Amino acid sequence: MNYKELINVGKPARYLGSEMNTWHKNPSDKLRICLAFPDVYEVGMSHLGIKILYENLNKNANLYAERFFMPWPDAIKELGKSIFTSLETKTPLGDFDILGFSLQYELSYTNVLSILKHSSIPLLSVERDSAPVIVAGGPCVVNPKPLEKFIDVFFIGEMDEAFTEVCAEYKNTKLSGRMECLEFFHKFDFTYVPAVEKGKTVKRKIYSEFSENVTVHSPPVPSIPVIQDRVVAEISRGCSRGCRFCQAGMIYRPVRERNVEDVVNNILEQLENTGYETVSLLSLSAADYSCLQNLLVTLSELVAKSYISLSLPSLRADKVDGYIFEQLSKVRKSGFTIAPEAGSQKMRDIINKNLSENEIIAAVDAAAKNGWKSAKLYFMIGLPFEEDEDVLAIADLAGKVKAAVRSVPGFDISVSVSNFVPKAFTPFQWWKQDNADKLHYKHNLLKNALKHMKLKFSFHNIYQSILEGIFAKGDYFLGDILENAVENGAMFDGWTEYFDYSLWEKVFGQSEKKDIMSCLPDYDTDSSLPWDFIDIGVNKQFLISEYKKAEKAGITDDCRKDGNKMLCTNCGVCNFSTIKNDFATPVSVINIDEGVKNQNDLEYYMLNFEKKDEAVLYSAIETSRIFSHAMKICKVDMAYSQGFNPQPKISYLYPLSVGVTGYNEKLVIKADIAETQPIIDCLNSILAGGFYIKNIKKMQSRPSEKMIAVYSFSRDCYDFITKYADNNKAVYKKISKKGKVKHIDLSDYFVKKDDEKCRVYVKINNSGGFNFLAFFDSTNYINFNVEMCREEIFFEEELHYV
Repeated sequence: MNYKELINVGKPARYLGSEMNTWHKNPSDKLRICLAFPDVYEVGMSHLGIKILYENLNKNANLYAERFFMPWPDAIKELGKSIFTSLETKTPLGDFDILGFSLQYELSYTNVLSILKHSSIPLLSVERDSAPVIVAGGPCVVNPKPLEKFIDVFFIGEMDEAFTEVCAEYKNTKLSGRMECLEFFHKFDFTYVPAVEKGKTVKRKIYSEFSENVTVHSPPVPSIPVIQDRVVAEISRGCSRGCRFCQAGMIYRPVRERNVEDVVNNILEQLENTGYETVSLLSLSAADYSCLQNLLVTLSELVAKSYISLSLPSLRADKVDGYIFEQLSKVRKSGFTIAPEAGSQKMRDIINKNLSENEIIAAVDAAAKNGWKSAKLYFMIGLPFEEDEDVLAIADLAGKVKAAVRSVPGFDISVSVSNFVPKAFTPFQWWKQDNADKLHYKHNLLKNALKHMKLKFSFHNIYQSILEGIFAKGDYFLGDILENAVENGAMFDGWTEYFDYSLWEKVFGQSEKKDIMSCLPDYDTDSSLPWDFIDIGVNKQFLISEYKKAEKAGITDDCRKDGNKMLCTNCGVCNFSTIKNDFATPVSVINIDEGVKNQNDLEYYMLNFEKKDEAVLYSAIETSRIFSHAMKICKVDMAYSQGFNPQPKISYLYPLSVGVTGYNEKLVIKADIAETQPIIDCLNSILAGGFYIKNIKKMQSRPSEKMIAVYSFSRDCYDFITKYADNNKAVYKKISKKGKVKHIDLSDYFVKKDDEKCRVYVKINNSGGFNFLAFFDSTNYINFNVEMCREEIFFEEELHYV
């Protein structure tokens, strides 16, 4: 695929693959693995698991791991199968040895099949011969049945290092024929290979070395903003709370924490290697991290000496103590997120949330009084044993929270409501999910209560939740329905704008089941469950006892009820030697550098650079972003803007339109640069393909606002422009955000032309310049045929030197 083909595609940088910290190897004599995330780039690049596998696999000299993310529909429509290639080497997915999918949510299943289909890989495992081995991991594979006919190998559990070890052994093992390859994968106790043995007892892999290792060292830096656009440090894995609705809380047991010193050092290393300025602490329950106070105090020193900001995921209300706000008050504050999950105390006891109303209200009140701007409350409806008064209790609790913070000016409360979806390996796996009629009734009940309270509120799509529930606890029969749905165009079902419920009604209607609502799984505690052959460590009898407790609103204590003193609840996961709750140790002293320099000691510099080849596809914002990260990686101290959200002072002077080459572009930064050549060398070694720094010069004075740009064209393009210009018709319309139309005339910007070299000189100022691409587009001149570049951009007073 030629990069020029991406010009007419939205966000073309999604598909380039030349981000900083990516791996580019000689693929010969290596086992080639493509890590495929069945969602768009911005979602997949936010996922920590992909970063862990990508780095660990590529550290092995015999393995080469590349990445693939589901192309957005506009790219598929524009480019078809040619877009289904790896990012790093643009290799078709069907040419890899192993194609691995990360399955994080059930509504991505149609994207998995769409990827296979567009890659000309047979959908059915039994029909593959020379195709890659299709493997899958992630939380969804604890119930592999719906995808059993499509996936060759399921990896059950935590594959941080195990997947690399399996791939390395596979590379060094001589195998002949596809079945022999599948039998190789079958020999591991944490893999499920349906073609070799259906119903094999599979034991979930538990990463027992989690506490001794760190997450990643040098993750790829996305060239465009992504959902989680920051350094991520996983401080703990697993949760001992025992919320009965939470699949992650069951399938990632036991609790394992990393030591404070390891976390902080890893954060410092990642910041240095990525140029990020934001850090997020990742955990299922961050406030339960046993050394959180020590960690926050240590990190606050880092924050105080730099422009780094720190964020925590959703916090439990009963863990929001004064010291958390004291430390977090030193960083950027925007929205505070808390998840009561249910409105009534009865329902919170049923789901084992073990939070009181007073704790929830006090937590939000503390956030408001410590400088936060808003609070979002997360709730679920459709929970087991729920009654109308429990639904209405959500509005009642939200009202009490709002009343508690009424004295804080401008503090906003919003309510987000999702529909409960029972998941495998939770105590509520035996609960039959509410159908659409019940959920509509509860939505309306709650909406009527909330709309009089002047609160912002949102509800998750009911039919997406229905489909999620069907696949979360579904059986083998769903494979045929899924295949039929993809043949009928189902794709991006997790995105409301592409989810088509009528399509799903149609394909279910064509099956033996006929009615989609009849497919909501209904099991009792004596039922044989489709996923019973998977052993996640938590025993089934414990889950049954929790389900029966829920019916009586009984509470099960956290197994570390008294601090880190263990109170075993007999869930069955621990062997109390290699597999057990493992807690962090604090740190007394950690060395953190002096931080950024005084802004008054910094000076202005101008960077002269080329922007050509695939770099022409980066927008002005994306270009500035790339340089910002690169400068920090190259240890350039930069000046920052003032205000709530400080940003590096980087100014791309009169940036080019996407698709246009520039040979002498200019970027102004305020920084401290002792020697320019080492910085030039460093930047050129890490910048994305197509960028090249030519020189860096200290500026003696503030740059003029008036500049001259020199554009050169192919002879055909030049003749086309001058023909229009000579007839005073080189004009196009520009529509403002407010809908006002302005006619942009080349004559207002024209300086001179050079017929021999096909050059046009035009003025640029604060009101803009003449956009030649917009002109060509307005005349229906095909963009792909436009051959032009910006040869130079210089200050108006320099014109007499040209």
